[in-house]
Amino acid sequence: MSMKEYHRIHFIIIFLLVSFNLRMSFSAADPLLVFLMRDLGLSISGSGLFGLLPVISLGIAAPLGARLVEYIRPRLLIIYALVLAIAGVWWRSYGGICGLYGGTIIIGIGLGITGSVILGIVKQEFPRNIPQLMGAYTACVSLGTAVGSGAADPIALILGGWQRGLLFWALPLLIALLLWAELIFFSPASPTRQHTVRAPLTPLLHQQKAWAVSLFYLFRVAGAWLLIVWLATLMRRRGMPLQESGVVLALATAFQIPAALLSHHITLWMGGRKNLMITAILLTIVCCWGLLLAPLSLWPLFSILLGLGLGSIFALGMTLIVENSADESATVALSGMAQGIGFIGGGLLAWAASPAMQSQHPDIWMAGIYSLFALSGLFFGLKCNRSGICHL
Repeated sequence: MSMKEYHRIHFIIIFLLVSFNLRMSFSAADPLLVFLMRDLGLSISGSGLFGLLPVISLGIAAPLGARLVEYIRPRLLIIYALVLAIAGVWWRSYGGICGLYGGTIIIGIGLGITGSVILGIVKQEFPRNIPQLMGAYTACVSLGTAVGSGAADPIALILGGWQRGLLFWALPLLIALLLWAELIFFSPASPTRQHTVRAPLTPLLHQQKAWAVSLFYLFRVAGAWLLIVWLATLMRRRGMPLQESGVVLALATAFQIPAALLSHHITLWMGGRKNLMITAILLTIVCCWGLLLAPLSLWPLFSILLGLGLGSIFALGMTLIVENSADESATVALSGMAQGIGFIGGGLLAWAASPAMQSQHPDIWMAGIYSLFALSGLFFGLKCNRSGICHL
């Protein structure tokens, strides 16, 4: 194996490890929410805000990353961002109610900058392998989310409480930080880029392709967040036991992973990205209605198919950002715009739909709203397939 090939494999492994951490410390807090409410006096409205903070902070961080690369080299900026995320995990664990909110925001800013800037680095390192790497990226993010959610309770129990349980998730972030530092400082085959990158968002605001990518991302986030927040509650209202209702979303999350990994091959098999996009989005709509209105005994089938559809959509969303950018600078800028608009706008849209849970038929309302979000995303996603790329 040549040194060049070794460096490429080395980079990919560490890139995927960093991607694995991008949501894990967030998802690890959700299962412990009942203990946070008990020990910190967190109200129902406060817990709702706590659930919305990750999305908003990620949305703020993405365009901030595009601004910071003008002053700090992108590879070095990721080190600073991961350090910030680790500090946020510590503050969230031991800072009381103030730390709970403030630490969550700090984690979101650190991980949001990392997730935004690292896409530009991948564009620069592997311009010909974007679909495969974005599928792997999406799979690792989904796997990290599932691990954080599934392991949070047992780890908190083993370590003797929710504070230590939350602090534990600084460890995988620290490992990712050390390996990334080794990659850019000590690997002779990977010299650090010695210059900053100019990635202004303003030129993109006048480009239709940039808006199409951003709005596709917005409706992707809105639909996914709607399900994350309310699906388990809606399934319990249908008569499903408490523990099983949580498994519905966990099973869907698990099946996002193979869908994301295979998205490029499925795209080729189906004859193009357009066909996969239409199929995957329509599949999630059918599964959403099926979970909420079909016989309850069919929930495993609909949950699995929902995960396969969502995994394909997530991978497509990341691929659209990177492939529709001319170079590293444009990728960082488009990532900042799409994730900024997507996370903030999508989170607020999902939050605005929450009053529908108080209606007489919340299942029908939520399925209808999800369908509206999904079809809106499809409309803008099809626009992304038109010729042209975003440039600065």
